[in-house]
Amino acid sequence: MEEKKKKAFSTYILIACIVIAGLYIVIIFFGTGILSPLPYLHLDSFYGKVVDADTKEPIEGAAVLAVYHKEVPGVAGSNTYSIDAQEALTDEKGEFKIPQTKRWFVLNRGYTEGNLIIFKPAYGVFPRHELSNAIGESKTWPPPEKYIVYEMPKLKTMEERDNNIHFSRPNIPNILMIEFIKLLNQERVYLGYDPFTIEVKEK
Repeated sequence: MEEKKKKAFSTYILIACIVIAGLYIVIIFFGTGILSPLPYLHLDSFYGKVVDADTKEPIEGAAVLAVYHKEVPGVAGSNTYSIDAQEALTDEKGEFKIPQTKRWFVLNRGYTEGNLIIFKPAYGVFPRHELSNAIGESKTWPPPEKYIVYEMPKLKTMEERDNNIHFSRPNIPNILMIEFIKLLNQERVYLGYDPFTIEVKEK
């Protein structure tokens, strides 16, 4: 009888330990954002319109690249790094829509934010060019899920176009920004530079 009681007590202790460990793991995952949020990574949608900064006419065929970043708190401050991207081309009305997306079972700490890079040959790249603009919003971090009009200035000289293409590409696989790189390569070839290689097998 005593032996059965000891085994039952041991079983209860084991179950209690498993439950406590499970709760501890859930608290860590939700509290620190190891899974953000469990069980998927949430990528916000972006939509709006791209127009010529001077004429206000729509710009068709511009590449709109949404780059998603992770901000991870640390002892010496927060660190931000790129983790994903989505892209779209503007239509004849200059409009685009990048849908809300979920990436399942992504293990990352911190919180996800997205920002836009917009490129079209012969136009000042958004947000790098000083005359580019997101009407009524911060052009560095335009809010997701809000219709915003983006203005891009037409470049008039070869020197302006040359200065316009010298910016750092996002640190993400090329497969996530194929249309963006295609347009960038068009401009590079026009200006006498070698095109970037697009590794279509990247993931």
